Amino acid sequence: MRQPLMALAIMACLVMSVVGGFIPILQGWIFFVIALYLLATEFETGRKWVTSARRRWPTLDKWIVKARDHKWAPRHLKEFEDLTDPTK
Repeated sequence: MRQPLMALAIMACLVMSVVGGFIPILQGWIFFVIALYLLATEFETGRKWVTSARRRWPTLDKWIVKARDHKWAPRHLKEFEDLTDPTK
């Protein structure tokens, strides 16, 4: 039951990320990073996708580093960074 709920939460965060791109008040990038965090911590395949995406797109890596210090960021974002760090 946990995986379908996590998949639903990931989809909701991705939708909020797109909406945040159109509404200037809502920060869309933070929802995108939260979706990546959930994907990487819950699914092994997601962890591989995020690691390869961080390697391929340095801008994404910068967003993740920037989100780590944001006041709304999850507390376990450091764990996410360790799991998906492309240099390791």
